[in-house]
Amino acid sequence: IMNQKSTMPIREFARLTGIRPANLRFYDQIGLLSPELRGENGYRYYSRRQLSTAYLISDLRDLGVGLEEIKRYAGERSPQQMLALFGEQDKRIQAEMNRLRAMRELMRLRADMAAEALRHEDGTLLLAEKEREPIFLGPPLERGTPEDDGLLQTYEAAAGQGVNLSFPLGAVMARQAMETADLSDVARYYFKVRRGHNAYKPAGTYAVAYGRCAMGQSDDYYERLLRFIRDRGLGIAGDAYEEYLLDELSVQDETRYMVHLEVPVTAER
Repeated sequence: IMNQKSTMPIREFARLTGIRPANLRFYDQIGLLSPELRGENGYRYYSRRQLSTAYLISDLRDLGVGLEEIKRYAGERSPQQMLALFGEQDKRIQAEMNRLRAMRELMRLRADMAAEALRHEDGTLLLAEKEREPIFLGPPLERGTPEDDGLLQTYEAAAGQGVNLSFPLGAVMARQAMETADLSDVARYYFKVRRGHNAYKPAGTYAVAYGRCAMGQSDDYYERLLRFIRDRGLGIAGDAYEEYLLDELSVQDETRYMVHLEVPVTAER
């Protein structure tokens, strides 16, 4: 039978549990974790069976559980109380895992966008085959909608669906605007998200442009891309998508942001 009754002084208990002696003394003062016995000299001695309690306290503290809640549980512990406490902490852990997962997705997406920008020179034009990409597509905007109003509508719609608003934002230019070279209005905005999407950028062949410019100053690159499409005898097959692969998050000089334009094309004119 395993013997857990042997005792150890506070410094050895602190070394095994990772809890500082000062904290152990405080836990003793508030009645959270008192030593098994005290020597005649007043020294505190803990039993080995108290190790699991100390580890539990440390784990709960790491999860952000307050000392009063831990103390309340320790004073009323029972199988039912343990199940209730662990069930509540499981929810908190799952919420934190979801938060960290979303943060990791955001960091990976931003890194991929920056890496793509660094692979292309200013003014690069090319054709590329694209797989469909999930996005959260904001509401259609009336012609002439001020930019701030359009963005606000998009943010409100996305927030209402629980979309993480930290993800990059893009703009959709309607096919008709591309065909008439009328670049004055955004048809709608979208978030580049993997979770909570409500639409997709369709798969297919895209004419793509990369350009260095301040945000909202991409007209010249649209004109270059439209000439590129016409010169190759291609037709426009759908709405265009505008994103900034490099923005204020990674570039100090706003004139050095990198815009990324995608126009779906077809061989049929």
